[in-house]
Amino acid sequence: MKYRKTVVMALVLCLAMSMLAACSSGREFSPKGNGMYVAKDGQFSTAFEEVVDKAYFTEADMLKFVVDEVVAYNKSKGASAVAYQTEAAEKEILPVSITSFTYGDKAQLILAYASAKDYLAFNAKDEAAADELMFALAKNTTGMPDMTFVSVEDGSKIAAGSLVGDKKMKIVMVVGEQNVQVQGKLVYVSENVTVTGEDTAITAKNGYSYLVFK
Repeated sequence: MKYRKTVVMALVLCLAMSMLAACSSGREFSPKGNGMYVAKDGQFSTAFEEVVDKAYFTEADMLKFVVDEVVAYNKSKGASAVAYQTEAAEKEILPVSITSFTYGDKAQLILAYASAKDYLAFNAKDEAAADELMFALAKNTTGMPDMTFVSVEDGSKIAAGSLVGDKKMKIVMVVGEQNVQVQGKLVYVSENVTVTGEDTAITAKNGYSYLVFK
């Protein structure tokens, strides 16, 4: 039983090695494998995919565990004791909610978070770090990296600090390698990021990566 719980926890704590902040809306988030979706309002989604060993747990067992974890967290935050946004009270945004769960040869779980602090708290990370993860460049220069960003459009380089003042810009900081999709359009990235599309990129395997979008 302990083994089964550990395996399922690996699914629930899917991106515990990553730190980010963001939101969800815009182009549909339908990742193939692991990934995260970053929007502009402070919310975001994460996806995790893992090969299923059906000898140890069933679909019902796994889903029940995930639902119980999400319900317990939402209840602890004073929100409705439910796991799906469709079950919440009118106009209520759940701290954490299950967007989708599929079970086959692989299990994939997509969770939505109301804020960076909810992501970090749900995954037993330091909530205080959330303030460093995403901010409007026009209002907050704390933690701005002393580094060079690369233009997605033409490859030109710009000092990160020179972006302060543009109210349309948002920045997300990610630790470790992840497939990232943003709401809107990528404008600048740190030099260690691989851009794969207008709104998608792969962050570096080691260290911090930065993506600027609007």
